[in-house]
Amino acid sequence: MKGNEQQLVEFLENNKRFCIPLYQRNYDWKEGNCRQLFSDLLRIHEDGSKSHFFGSIVYSQSEANGDERLIIDGQQRITTVSLILIAMINAAKSDELPSEDKDYYIQNVSERFLIDKWRKTERKVKLKPIKKDMEAFDALLFKSPEEFIMDSVVTRNYLFFYDEVKKCGLKLEEILEAINKLEIISIWLGKDDDPQLIFESLNSTGLDLSESDKIRNNLLMSLNSKEQEEAYDKYWNKIEIATAYQPTMFIRDYLTIKSKANKVAKIENLYFEFKTYSSESGLSKMEQMADMFKYAIQYDKIQKADLGDSVLNKLLRQLSYIDTQQYMPFLVQFFIYAEESGMPLADRHTVVQTIECYMARRIICGLPANALNKVFASLHSDIMKHIKEFEKHDEPFVSSYPEVLKYVLIRKQGNSELPSDNKVAEEMRVRNVYKMPLAYRYFMFERMNNGLSKEFVDIVGNMKNGTISIEHIMPQTLSPRWKNDLGPNFQEIHDKYLHTFANLTLSAYNQSYSNSSFDEKWNGTTDRNGKQIVGYKDSIYSIGADLKGYSQWTETEILDRQHKLIEKFKTIWPMPTSTFKPIERPVDNVMFSDEDTELTGRTISAFTYKGTRQEVDSWKSMLAGLCAMVYREHKSAIDFLCSQKGHFHTEPHDGCSQISLTCYVDTANSTKDKISIIKKMFSECSLSEDDLSFDLVPIAQEA
Repeated sequence: MKGNEQQLVEFLENNKRFCIPLYQRNYDWKEGNCRQLFSDLLRIHEDGSKSHFFGSIVYSQSEANGDERLIIDGQQRITTVSLILIAMINAAKSDELPSEDKDYYIQNVSERFLIDKWRKTERKVKLKPIKKDMEAFDALLFKSPEEFIMDSVVTRNYLFFYDEVKKCGLKLEEILEAINKLEIISIWLGKDDDPQLIFESLNSTGLDLSESDKIRNNLLMSLNSKEQEEAYDKYWNKIEIATAYQPTMFIRDYLTIKSKANKVAKIENLYFEFKTYSSESGLSKMEQMADMFKYAIQYDKIQKADLGDSVLNKLLRQLSYIDTQQYMPFLVQFFIYAEESGMPLADRHTVVQTIECYMARRIICGLPANALNKVFASLHSDIMKHIKEFEKHDEPFVSSYPEVLKYVLIRKQGNSELPSDNKVAEEMRVRNVYKMPLAYRYFMFERMNNGLSKEFVDIVGNMKNGTISIEHIMPQTLSPRWKNDLGPNFQEIHDKYLHTFANLTLSAYNQSYSNSSFDEKWNGTTDRNGKQIVGYKDSIYSIGADLKGYSQWTETEILDRQHKLIEKFKTIWPMPTSTFKPIERPVDNVMFSDEDTELTGRTISAFTYKGTRQEVDSWKSMLAGLCAMVYREHKSAIDFLCSQKGHFHTEPHDGCSQISLTCYVDTANSTKDKISIIKKMFSECSLSEDDLSFDLVPIAQEA
């Protein structure tokens, strides 16, 4: 590897051709990046600066052509400067950018930096962007503006620079002089240099790579040129298309699915988690991409609600109103399994309906959404564990996937629970709808309106575009008439029910209703412009149909409608029941990192640490056995804990268990205390809580 400090224009001029490898991302500088660069050029001119550092460019010689340079890092900046140069000469040709010697500079800039006129191939352009960008780039050089590819980022940024060079007040020569002052560190990689390691360690001034960019590079860089072409066309490009060129979230879900411990991958650490998975998978890079593509196909079908069945597609569209990706790791695995196993469509419908029910009940009860990440990361594997138990015992599995799904969800506890009918009713009476995220409101009103209606109304679309909105029946500001109609306790009633479902409906006349009396809202009226305002009695919205039966709006009517809406909710999303009976005595495998599971009072039969399973007869023997395993790995850390005079000791005493010749741990304490000891130990040893799980006797068995 050789580094050289030089002017960017010198680098561009002295090398005949630059090729952007297929493992690089498409050109994607944002306007803000372009604006910053052009502002820098103007400042260079105004300040009379001698130079301006423009980052590093890493390149190597192409295997296919000795005159061609592969740009390992720096393609964004090289492409952007090339766009400025094209904008300059095109603006000069159109006499929109002044120049002292226009023809000379147009030819000079073109032949020094943009065109390789001696090249024997048909395309005589120095820069060879990735396929998607190359056509747009060439059009800027050789075609008229009417033929530019307008949906390309290349064209978008070119047009930005074209406008800037026209209005900046500088001559072509002055802009070129500023560009001449851009300095780079050019880094030449020899045959013995590893491009991937160099790529990972760079910290240049260009646009930061996304995690998916780094993963793409990791997959493609190790292949030769021919293999890169094949892998890019056959797999990676199709993965990007399937994810709308935003593959990061898909890759996160993919890694979550592939995690042996059902660990939710972290976006900020995605690249390094992928490298770990990649090295442990035993698959070649080509095989890894083929596997990713398989999941990306399913991911795309779910996102587009295009599963080849109208009922299933409708159910997925309904679910999408919640506007979350949390359930994707489960749905992707489920639909792949459903296809491979030939699952009946009716069962697939039931699964999606059950997931919607689980989400709806949690939303109405205000349960934390972050708990769902772990639920959906492990849900498919939890179901399959039960199904495979029958195979292990050579027993016929006579139930179904949906029944096992419902069985698993019904047994969830704490923040992961599936709320019961009583809890739903209790929470629905007091839930402040306006404290729900906006997407949740859209979802709830759409389903509560269309759930039992024969005619579909696009509630979400109309709410988003402002055609309809949530209407307070009892208004937010009480008029004297409203206070009188509500009675002496009007303020208490207003405070208690104002933003609850019982006092809300949908309307296209929210502003026109204002704080009109209930009679006026019910019958309808005419506004001051003569426009007819439809009343509740003629409303087309199913969610407000019950209002037609009321002649007044007091606490009595509010409570009556409250009851009706609760019953409607339970009809749309009935509490699941399951006919599934697990074989013999199943085990609840619980991740230590899952804080939603109640461990106190539970019976433990085994624990698994870093893939090693150890049977135990009590929480006491679990703690002693686990500490002994950790001690062998992290002796100095445990010795440090002993010195802190907490729960670890160097001498035996009552209530301790020995974990080494010179180390003891307190075990005569509650399960809660034992969990605290483990957390402290894991923290001190920098261990992941995902490395530990417990096999627990099911609650029903214990009860």
